[in-house]
Amino acid sequence: MTPSWIGKLLLLSCLLPGLAACAEDLGREWQALDSETSKIAFRAPGLETQKVRFLRSYDGGQSVMIESGSWIGPEARHAKAMVLYLRASPGYYLVYKTNDPQELLKYFEGLKDKPITFGPLETAVNDLGRVQHRSFGFEGVNCVIFLQILGGGGAGGDRGSGSAGEQQVIGYYCADPGQPLEPPMVQQVVTSIDIK
Repeated sequence: MTPSWIGKLLLLSCLLPGLAACAEDLGREWQALDSETSKIAFRAPGLETQKVRFLRSYDGGQSVMIESGSWIGPEARHAKAMVLYLRASPGYYLVYKTNDPQELLKYFEGLKDKPITFGPLETAVNDLGRVQHRSFGFEGVNCVIFLQILGGGGAGGDRGSGSAGEQQVIGYYCADPGQPLEPPMVQQVVTSIDIK
């Protein structure tokens, strides 16, 4: 199965500040969650002071559950952090055309039109397994984007030009404007990703 989940990322643009009329525009049902019922556990530094929103939706046609978490500060034009968790229904797999998180940044509404510079593709290991990540920057903001494929034929394994798995975690984290995001902090961010 090859879900069109990329398009669903665009639907999550209502999570970012400055955009209105979300529920009506989504055309699907989203359930608000709290931190206890959300599957996403992301404890990167500095997020404890941010406003967090968790949402979940199930797409029966694509047999995939999508959950999102966004952490937004009081004056941000973009989320400080955003995590998407996708899980295929039993017996299905999510198939991806890329293992490079750089290719997915354009689908985050608040960042897609920014003039972005990327660092090299790197790999780390967290409690879930191998995670691919790249540092990136725009307009004086330093960030990292990550991609993790879990379960089944996934766990970073190649299948053609992409990977397949039962679950995927994609997201980004940004330092405050003008602040560096040094390698030890990047390591702390990508190792803080977890799914309950």
